[in-house]
Amino acid sequence: MNAIQIGWFGIAAAAWAFAAASPARTQDLPRKKLIEYGWDVPYPDFVRDHIRDMEKRPFDGLIFRLKDENHAFDPRPWDPAKLQPQFDQLRAIRWSRFTDNFLTLYAANNWNMDWFDDDQWRIIVGNLKLTARAAKIGRCVGVCFDPEPYGPNPWIYKDRFPGRTYPQVVAQVRKRGAQFMAALRSELPNVRLLTFFHLSLFRDVAREPDPRRREERMSGAGWPADWGLLAAFVNGWLDASTPNVRIIDGNEMSYYYTSSEEFYRDYHLMKQGVLPLVAPENRRRFREVVQPGMALYLDRLLALRDKKDDPIAHGLEPADRLKWLEHNAYMALLTTEEYVWCYSEKMSWWENRVPDGCEEAIRSARRKIEEGKPLDIDLRTVLRKAMP
Repeated sequence: MNAIQIGWFGIAAAAWAFAAASPARTQDLPRKKLIEYGWDVPYPDFVRDHIRDMEKRPFDGLIFRLKDENHAFDPRPWDPAKLQPQFDQLRAIRWSRFTDNFLTLYAANNWNMDWFDDDQWRIIVGNLKLTARAAKIGRCVGVCFDPEPYGPNPWIYKDRFPGRTYPQVVAQVRKRGAQFMAALRSELPNVRLLTFFHLSLFRDVAREPDPRRREERMSGAGWPADWGLLAAFVNGWLDASTPNVRIIDGNEMSYYYTSSEEFYRDYHLMKQGVLPLVAPENRRRFREVVQPGMALYLDRLLALRDKKDDPIAHGLEPADRLKWLEHNAYMALLTTEEYVWCYSEKMSWWENRVPDGCEEAIRSARRKIEEGKPLDIDLRTVLRKAMP
């Protein structure tokens, strides 16, 4: 890592990170961990049957899901008896290397969940408790929540709540967020709630100094209002958290980084920059329980998507794509507080469809982090070959 690549701020931050990882202080810090997730997401029976081979991959855990009961806002009651076979499969998994595993929940509002319907929410809370029970049976550290609505969007205010003001709806969504967290904590008191993103999504809004202008932007039409109620839901999580809970902002935006500076910038964003979106009474709790995370989008870095989607990767030679991957894996591990999640669509770790060199690039980055070694990849020089 050189001064041209990361600048003086990067040098100072890197020096701090390496010092923090010294043997004298490691007892105070969580070990950096890589978590796998993608379109190859497995069900409990697959994990039970293949865990020995799965644990040969360069990860510390995975995100997997129950077969049908995996939507957070499903107002239909789930049948514990129907879930029992999956409970048994979860109980039968013999984890060894994979220490940090998560069951996932999706946010699509496919069944017309109503934030103001108490009867619906009694059912939703019961379903969430079953998810937490499944995670506990499977000895998972927590639950992964994907807030992206692959279907009807629950996060929009405008034109959805006739007769109700934005503050009224925000208060109600915050209440439901607290119920969500309390339901998970009923079975997992020290739950780790890994999200693919939450407040980091609203980086531009957080920079807005005028609170009234922030409210206008979150309650209107289009971006960022399409996601506006998510911030209230996260404040509800904080309301119901305890000091032993961890809420990880997975910072999906790090999919697209082309420099070391961006990793440092967004670490600061997730630690401090989003505080204007946190209720004042929750800011101390936020500092206690929220962890900045990072993400790697392997398809993008390795040119597995269409050229029009990733022209930079397609403009590189395969060896340079692997350097980009190693750089981003190294920087993600350096700047995360604990978790980096690795996402893919066009490849599969579990079906042995992995591009040549991919695994070794990730392992190399990890070795350098764990041994306190510099990266020695000048990413600007690498990417200059493909960038205008």
